[in-house]
Amino acid sequence: MRYALRGAFVWFFLLCSVVIAPPVRAAEELLPDGFMLRFGGYQIKGANTVMRLDANNAPVGAYIDFEETLGGETRATLFRLDGLYRFNDRHSLGFSWYDVKFNGSRVLSETIDWGGQPYPISTQVDSEIRFNVYKLNYQYSLFHNEKAELGASFGLHIMKVFAGISASGIGQSNSESITAPLPVFGLYADYNFTPRFSAFYNYQFFFINYQDKVRGGLQDFLIGLEYRLFRNVALGAAYNRFGLGMDIKGDTTTLIVNTNWNGGLLYGALYF
Repeated sequence: MRYALRGAFVWFFLLCSVVIAPPVRAAEELLPDGFMLRFGGYQIKGANTVMRLDANNAPVGAYIDFEETLGGETRATLFRLDGLYRFNDRHSLGFSWYDVKFNGSRVLSETIDWGGQPYPISTQVDSEIRFNVYKLNYQYSLFHNEKAELGASFGLHIMKVFAGISASGIGQSNSESITAPLPVFGLYADYNFTPRFSAFYNYQFFFINYQDKVRGGLQDFLIGLEYRLFRNVALGAAYNRFGLGMDIKGDTTTLIVNTNWNGGLLYGALYF
């Protein structure tokens, strides 16, 4: 319900922006958008992660709540880089990069199993989850004029996932790092209230089951507002909702991660 209310608020704000935005002056020069480079800081809030690491030759373990069981962080700050190059009005190529890490530390209130190793009750454990993400997308504009653009995208979501637990007091640690190139589909839209003030929307998703080695899905929703301060320089703010559920089978272990988070992005952008 709270996400529905939050979404309703966003669309209400955009509707108000359309109503109060000044009319476009026909004589005003069109601003460049052939190449865009966007860099910003992202504040994650309310991250929720459940994970499991099973040894492939042992019975499956139990899911571990990163926050409640391991004292994991639910907030984090990351930096994000996005770019877009337009070949013409119909075809463009986009890329993104960001890296986010959550740490945890707690004395265990119960015995847990991680990668076939038991961590007894009352043991001090430190933990870490990290997502290093690279995106490369081909975008095709289904509709594009001076006012609006609507299109679809297809590309690769290359994600390196690291999850580890260590207990120095008992000399025990175990971690897993896996890189998965995943196909991603998407929809996007841009709307110019004026030549300088615009809104954008981007939704990416995938669902995969590859030879019982990689299974899961992803949803990545981004919506924002941007104002062109100068001909080549813009400032913007966006809201992001991210969800991931993956089972990745390696040579000796199987890593299972289910995570979701939301937060706000403030950024600056260059256009040429």
